[in-house]
Amino acid sequence: MRTKPMKLLQLLPSTCIAAIAIASAPAYAADAPAEQAASSGGLDAIVVTAQRREEKLQDVPVAVTAFSPAMIRQLNINDAIQTSKFVPGMISGHNAGLGAANAYYLRALGNSQSTATFDAPVTTYVNDMYIARQNANNYAFFDTERVEILRGPQGTLFGRNTTGGAVNVILRKPADHFAASGEVTGGSYDRYTAKATVDLPVSEKVLTKLSGFYIKDGGYLHNITTGEKMNGEKNWGLRGDIRFKPSAALTIDLAAEHSSNAGTYAGLRSVAGTSPYVVNGTSVPVFYETAAGLRKTDCTQNNINTLLTTGKGACNLTTVTSVSANVAYDTGSGMLTYIAGWRRMNQGYINQYDANTVNPYAAYILVDNGTNDQWSQELKYNTGLFDNKLKLTTGVFYLQEISNDRQTTFTGGTTAFRPIQDSIYRFKAETAAFYAQGDIKLADPLTLTVGGRYTWEKKTLHFTPSPSFTGLGYGDAAVQAYGIPLAQSVNKFTPRFALNYKVAPDVMLFASATNGFKSGGWNGTAAIPSSAVTFRPEKTWSYEAGMKSEFLDHKLRVNITGYIARTSDLQATAAVLSPVTGTIAQLPFNAGTQKVQGVEIETSAKLGDFTLFANPSFMKAKYTYISPATTALTTALSPVRAPTFQISSGVLYEKSVDAIKGTIGLSAAWRHNSPYWVAVLNTTHTQTEDFLDLGVTYRTANDKITVGFDVANVTDQKTVTANFLSLFPGDPRRYTVRVKFKM
Repeated sequence: MRTKPMKLLQLLPSTCIAAIAIASAPAYAADAPAEQAASSGGLDAIVVTAQRREEKLQDVPVAVTAFSPAMIRQLNINDAIQTSKFVPGMISGHNAGLGAANAYYLRALGNSQSTATFDAPVTTYVNDMYIARQNANNYAFFDTERVEILRGPQGTLFGRNTTGGAVNVILRKPADHFAASGEVTGGSYDRYTAKATVDLPVSEKVLTKLSGFYIKDGGYLHNITTGEKMNGEKNWGLRGDIRFKPSAALTIDLAAEHSSNAGTYAGLRSVAGTSPYVVNGTSVPVFYETAAGLRKTDCTQNNINTLLTTGKGACNLTTVTSVSANVAYDTGSGMLTYIAGWRRMNQGYINQYDANTVNPYAAYILVDNGTNDQWSQELKYNTGLFDNKLKLTTGVFYLQEISNDRQTTFTGGTTAFRPIQDSIYRFKAETAAFYAQGDIKLADPLTLTVGGRYTWEKKTLHFTPSPSFTGLGYGDAAVQAYGIPLAQSVNKFTPRFALNYKVAPDVMLFASATNGFKSGGWNGTAAIPSSAVTFRPEKTWSYEAGMKSEFLDHKLRVNITGYIARTSDLQATAAVLSPVTGTIAQLPFNAGTQKVQGVEIETSAKLGDFTLFANPSFMKAKYTYISPATTALTTALSPVRAPTFQISSGVLYEKSVDAIKGTIGLSAAWRHNSPYWVAVLNTTHTQTEDFLDLGVTYRTANDKITVGFDVANVTDQKTVTANFLSLFPGDPRRYTVRVKFKM
């Protein structure tokens, strides 16, 4: 199923030469520092905050891909999940049944569980605010300054649950002048979107901005049983920003946001045949159809009642409300920043997972209602000491989150819905941390980075018996009777060490060793109390070496990173000998040790009006040790979502044409993935994937109006993202017409 890893790794030298010859990368971030490069016809300088302060990408010994508004526009990136098409070593997909929840995998580390008692190793940040749950992390880009994808552990400066990496979304701040812009689109499957933002300064010291978006998608999956369209969405959101500038030294940014995401994400029906995706499978998925008998309805605050009283379901509704503050004060010797935020997520869904079951009473249906509240505060200080020979970033961080969730399973009925599980829990997590990292200039070309983070964390869990179904659910006493603790805590120190050496002003070599950990937890939605077992944190050490370089008067950029990452106490779910009953059960547990090694290359070239990019990556992932407690997972199996070879490449073209009083833009982007497993026990895999996107735009000379047409997935590449009783599909081919305006 997979190309031999070592053969691909042996291709690295020739790939590097080819990349340098043809190449470019999807990474632009800030426009202000780019004047020198742009004036020479070169690539724009890239500014990132991968080390929690603004620095040029080429000066940072961290593997990071960044997207600016221009790049988001040119590549037609609409939300967070679409950035992964251009990031080496990254695979993303919606969680099975949950279109609002993204499962990010970086360097073979990820998590497809959405329940609060499991954490993800790739975490999302919005304006430096940690987003604790991945249930609603598919952030819509409607007024975005830049997006940064950090690859590898970020345990020192970003904290826990970043062993795979971090997705950092930075939104645009209010402007000091009146401005308005917007976009409307229409396309395949009755998809229509609208986005708008307006800057309204009150005075020189008080700036405001209001932004909003609306998305309506009719759905690309046809239900042959009900006649309905599935896998669509209806989303909207509003955001308000206020910036106070009482003095030159003090800036206060306040923001409030509310969004609603409603939709469906159903699996594919199948017919008899030899499966191209499931090992020894005897059925073939039918793209893009389902036969599920459960009809659609709107989700409510009581989805069990909705299902039982209407007989309908097939819904998912997630609402998020948040407020945040970012206060920055220039002390004269450094920058002191206070970051605080509150976020409430309310999610509910009713999903039928077996796509071939026509009778909804017999189907496997999950019903859920849950809330998550999080409060976070951080105080960060950036300074330069000893004539700037030491650049220091230090701070303290605190987070509290409380989740209440109820998940109920129905299956096996004939003329009525039959409940078999009703899990109700209340989860609380508290964590605090102190961190510091310093860049020490040992000599003009040599810099040593030393950092560390000390994290304290405590989690508690409480269960409630079912109030609706006799004999289902359980309380705390039933769990504790099996010796399962309902509280766990950890104290963990995660260091980072790096060296970078400037061979020339535009060529840097670097090496680093970084540690991170992902929190432990419980099997919170277990059907019976003996299965509500705990699992320990998983720990990752990553060792990296690479080069960041620019040549030909900033017209060619070549960044290469090689890495080896070892993850111990790897969390997985499989058939395992239960530690409390001594019988075999499907449980989450600490499975063993995973080793991933690879090479990631990001190259970019500016050739007149053309910008080209080619980003190949090579990955070899394996289990080096598996706990003898499991009867299913072995070292002969391979980690999931770890393609041996990937490449994203393309060309962007913009040319001002006097005859048409405007600028013509063309874009072409191609993504290739070698086959990879999507099931832990290696029962399901993808085929070779090749995605091609094309676009054309016309922008008026005054930059006021832009009209565009683009096609995503031109060849209509069929792919699957997960297998849970059904195979879940990736997006089909889409045509889109866009109109943008500026005032």
